[in-house]
Amino acid sequence: MKITRFLALLISLTTAFSAPAAPPLEAVTFALDSTRTFLPLIEASQQLEWPPRRDEEKGTVILNGKTLSTSTMRTLTDGTMLISLETLATAGATVTPQEDDSAFKVSFSGRHFRVIRADKRAEINLKEQLLRAWEGKRLVLETNISSGRGGSTPSGEFKAGPYKARRHYSSRYNNAYMPYSVQVTGHIFIHGFKHVPKYPASHGCIRLPYLTDENPARFFYEWIDKGTPITIIKK
Repeated sequence: MKITRFLALLISLTTAFSAPAAPPLEAVTFALDSTRTFLPLIEASQQLEWPPRRDEEKGTVILNGKTLSTSTMRTLTDGTMLISLETLATAGATVTPQEDDSAFKVSFSGRHFRVIRADKRAEINLKEQLLRAWEGKRLVLETNISSGRGGSTPSGEFKAGPYKARRHYSSRYNNAYMPYSVQVTGHIFIHGFKHVPKYPASHGCIRLPYLTDENPARFFYEWIDKGTPITIIKK
């Protein structure tokens, strides 16, 4: 009997030590909020075993017995709530920066997980009239667009910037208002516009909706860093 128990314990320990480490969680970061690193609230709470309780009327979330204001959090355009590592620390987690702040260890009461800051990229599909943006493998934005009529939006590999402006007016087209502008190349910008049909309708720029609660134009502007790769494809 003792031998059987010993073998069971040995197998248990061997399995524990040989189990592969859980993959790190890829963070969500914002160019206009670069000092903070975010995770989806549900992912972070599952890792720490902190079931969240949200009070929408009060604008609070209770996590690990702490009442946190949702004003410190952000959301993806699909409604996914994001919580910063700083706020997780306020709720009781230990956050340890690693590798020049490109990775973090988050731990609490024997549980821990790793968070990494991954590279960003965006893709515009002219055939589908869609913009998608990723941080690592995490899809952070998918939205309809309206590109240039008659193939006036160029395809290829570009980088965001160097020009970005929350409020921009076109010097070419009757001083048209182009909020949340991100330069792609030359006079081609990704920007918010009041009329964004799901077909090419612009002079060459890529229009994003901004007169909606989700406001993908604002999200994209605040999320994308200058120099982020942007691929425009025709297929």
